[in-house]
Order: sequence, then C-alpha cells, then structure tokens
Amino acid sequence: MNKILLSIITPYFNTLELTKVLADNLLPQLTEEVEWIIVDDGSNEIELDKFGVKVIHLKENSGNASIPRNVGLDNAVGDFIAFIDSDDLVYSNYVETILNKIKEEDFDYCYYGWETKDHKYIIEEEPLEWNRCIWNCVYKKGIIGDIRFDKKYNIGEDWEFNKKVRKGKRANILEILYYYRWNERDDNLSSLYREGKIKYTRE
Repeated sequence: MNKILLSIITPYFNTLELTKVLADNLLPQLTEEVEWIIVDDGSNEIELDKFGVKVIHLKENSGNASIPRNVGLDNAVGDFIAFIDSDDLVYSNYVETILNKIKEEDFDYCYYGWETKDHKYIIEEEPLEWNRCIWNCVYKKGIIGDIRFDKKYNIGEDWEFNKKVRKGKRANILEILYYYRWNERDDNLSSLYREGKIKYTRE
C-alpha cells in the first residue's frame, strides 16, 4: 500500500447537492496517496457514506467549522493537509498539481490560486490578511503539530489558525486550483458575516 501523502479535510453541514458536485470532480482525482475526510457536523447525512471515502459523523452540530476541522486533523494520516469547504469546488488538476509539488519541492506550506465567479487570485507572495484562508494552501502536517482551530471563533477561525502555522519555507503554485462560492450562497457564514448578520466574535 502506498503511503498517504495528502489528507483533504472537508467539514460538512447540510450542503448535500453542492457537495455532490464537489465529489463528482474530486473523487476521480483521488489516488492511493490521497485520503478525503468528510466530517459531518451533526446533520446525520448518510448519503455521504456512498462516496466511498472516510466519513466521520458527529452527533451534534457545533455551530462553526472549527470542531469538524479539528476532528479531521485528529484523524488525518497524510504527510500534508489541505482543506476544501463542502460548498466549494476544485478543478480537475487539483490533486495532481498538489502531489507533484509535494514530490518536487521541499516546503512547509504552499499557496495556490483561487477564484470566484467575479475574480481570480494568483498568490505570489504572502497574501493580505483577508486572503489568508485555509483552502488556498496545503500544509506540511509537521508544522501543524498539535495546533488546532479555536472553537470559540464563529467566523475567521482560519485566520487565527494561519497566524500560528504558516511558518517556515513557503512555496507557491501559480495556477488556479480552487473555486470559492461564498457569493453564490446567501446562507453560509462568510456571506452572513459580510452582510452584518453575524459578528466576528469569541464566546
């Protein structure tokens, strides 16, 4: 059996139709060197089990993405970690491009390009604070160590996480691999935050 090089972690809650689209694109890309971990945050969605990947069902909804992401980290066995939100998309060269980078270059974390329906972003240097998301980066598991997402944040938990783990040798993939759908849904946390319906707070 090949060693797992890449663990992909997806927190999930009630986005089945969008996640099916993601799965249609991502599943054909998976190899023996890659595992996809979906952490169902209390929705009890058994349809996810049909994907044939590692699915972890939490009994109760946590109310934010930190807890399911932490569960994913606790169960990941890959040398590198990537995150994909359940309502977003990746392109057909996502896995291959990341694996090639892992095999060809030594790095602690590596950015890749992303886009929305309106904008494209290629990251060549350290990005501005608003662009420091977790889904535009692949991390060496060793730099994460025991660091976890702060479950007290209901928004922006990835910013706080990145302040702690993005250290060491940086690399860049100057291709767009990720499609972010925040402005195409009106019920996700990012959209609600931008509309002022929730605040960036700690309990």
